[in-house]
Amino acid sequence: MFCNLFVTTFYSLIDILYENDILKEDKISLTTIRMKEVEFMNKKIMILILALMIFIVGCGIDIKQKEKTLYESLEKEAYIIDDENMDKLIKQYNEIAKSDNEPYTLVKFIDENIKEVAENEAVAMILILEEVQKEYAKRYADELFKDNNQQELLNLSAGELLFNKAKIEEIKNADLKELVSNIFAGKYKLVNIGGAYYPVIDYEGLKAYADYLPEEIRDYLNIKAKSSSIPPVLDGEMTVTHEELGQRLVEIEKYISKYPKGIKLQDVLRCYGECLKLYLEGSVNSPIYDGETGKIKEEIMADYITLSSRKELVTSKAISKYLEIIQANENIINENVLSHVPEIYSNAIAALEDIQ
Repeated sequence: MFCNLFVTTFYSLIDILYENDILKEDKISLTTIRMKEVEFMNKKIMILILALMIFIVGCGIDIKQKEKTLYESLEKEAYIIDDENMDKLIKQYNEIAKSDNEPYTLVKFIDENIKEVAENEAVAMILILEEVQKEYAKRYADELFKDNNQQELLNLSAGELLFNKAKIEEIKNADLKELVSNIFAGKYKLVNIGGAYYPVIDYEGLKAYADYLPEEIRDYLNIKAKSSSIPPVLDGEMTVTHEELGQRLVEIEKYISKYPKGIKLQDVLRCYGECLKLYLEGSVNSPIYDGETGKIKEEIMADYITLSSRKELVTSKAISKYLEIIQANENIINENVLSHVPEIYSNAIAALEDIQ
């Protein structure tokens, strides 16, 4: 399972490299990746992570052509990162990751060593940790639903949104206590969703490494931290106002404009898409219209008008189009209006992807 995770990530990285014209035509081996000293840090980071992924996978990937040759040499003035030349600490990190260790083990290594590695290597360590966290979140959730685990956690927390780390010492089940301890040590939070606790990556915790990371990754962690600290919707109900949600859309769009070829572009676009859909449609328990009249709520209309006035933004243009549709329907929110959401959504995402 862990191997498959990195194979998937590996192929997505290959696609990014091709899109950025990084890979050229001459084949090279799995254990040697030639890297060009390019002007922008992003290209260095992407290639380094590609190298790390290859070593981490370590599971006999059958390298075939995916409509293109996967491994191709870079231009002149390249330097080599291979299993012989990789920094000792990075090689140790590879060994930990490829051995399918839990996130807390990677966190411990990072805490002890991140100050010793170069900035682009620090980025690789954090982003690989994030991928491992995503994978283990599913495994941890399965463990949390075994036996009477959920009930004990709910009893201790009185059903609060976030499980208090201080309550770990009160857990009576030894196996559950160890599990929850490892979850928190791996930089997760336990969030109550629908009456059960799920592990969610603690991006606020990952910001502890900000001093070792470039601005692009710090900004990414800020966006993700805001989303994970206060999810925009829980149990079908919005937890933030429409105005706050609109501000998040603007913040994410500014990030994309600042880093149009950013290594975390797809993750950020996903965040944007989730917020935009919620902003346009509302949620089951937080509709954008009055339940009796079907008319759009006044405060929602005011937010739409305010955001649509910022003509320089892709988001504003999307909201302006939506406003025209709503007003043409006499401010009634029904299928005539909501049926346009997929098109508005798709056009906004496409426009953001086209930013150069």
